[in-house]
Amino acid sequence: MKTLFIGLGGVGQRHMRNLINLRKDVQIAAVRKYGRTFEITNSLHANKEVDIIKKYGIKIYPSINEAVKFKPDFAVVANPTSLHLETCLELINKNIPVLLEKPISSSYEGLAKLVENIKNNKIKVSIGYQMRFHSNAILIKDLLENNKLGKIYSVHISINSYMPKWHDFENYKDYYVGRKDLGGGVILTEIHEIDLLFWYFGLPNRLWAIGGKLSSFDIDVEDTVNVLIEYKYNGNYFPVNLHMSYVQQPPSRVIIIRGEKGTLNWDIQKGLTWHNVESKKDNKLIIGSKNRNELFIDLMDDFVSSIVLGYPSKTNIESVLGGHQIALNIKESLWTNKIIDFKSKLI
Repeated sequence: MKTLFIGLGGVGQRHMRNLINLRKDVQIAAVRKYGRTFEITNSLHANKEVDIIKKYGIKIYPSINEAVKFKPDFAVVANPTSLHLETCLELINKNIPVLLEKPISSSYEGLAKLVENIKNNKIKVSIGYQMRFHSNAILIKDLLENNKLGKIYSVHISINSYMPKWHDFENYKDYYVGRKDLGGGVILTEIHEIDLLFWYFGLPNRLWAIGGKLSSFDIDVEDTVNVLIEYKYNGNYFPVNLHMSYVQQPPSRVIIIRGEKGTLNWDIQKGLTWHNVESKKDNKLIIGSKNRNELFIDLMDDFVSSIVLGYPSKTNIESVLGGHQIALNIKESLWTNKIIDFKSKLI
């Protein structure tokens, strides 16, 4: 098996190592524009004593056009967000399947064309939403589909992290997540729970976002946003309150779903609890899940299996596109200060 990498930063190197562990016969090539070759560990620390080009025998090409000579079975795209769409388009137009890091794009521009080309070329494209493989995320979906919570009353999602300390090998001011020109900002960077929201409930009716760049950090994108979302699910309306920030300490990720039969509370650090109205008890369902890297392994394994065996992957672009549209509409609402009606915003 041959795999082409576009982007070998932290997440690109993680995908590469996981793929090598899954497929011992894999040959690796990369399109490289920058000279950084040190290894970035799964804990996002730099090991400058290791040259990844030598360690993993990576064949280097100056462009995708040149890399076609490598005859890759698929490509992994993990470059800055603003480059995702054009890179993915170039690859699928050369009939190369793609595992594309989230998010799909930084705007609506060109998104419809990408989706159309994927359908016309019948090329597999999957998105890096590894949280869909988390045991607790899967269990929540199962409970909702089996109506274990009854009528949904409300959903609360809170995401807090501290972006300036994510990488110790680069200044946060240079990191793409804090740069508008590279597609940064908390909405697209921390999109996983938005994807889960779509996975659980589909597309909402409307939403309104407030926030922006509230910190004193030297970035030019939103770092904090609060969103009020109206949903209609199984014939009933309910609100979703979504808070996102990547300038907060300590880190936390929480999803709370309240219904007539009880409440689900998923704290990613503490596990999932279910308060049953009838028993009046808090039951711990799954304390944790696999470690974080195992979720990435499951993602890669699912995509590679879809290439080898021909079935749709669990994060194929068709199944996750709605969550991406929610994120883009949150961005639009934030910068226009308008309520966004989804009926006028679908591809």
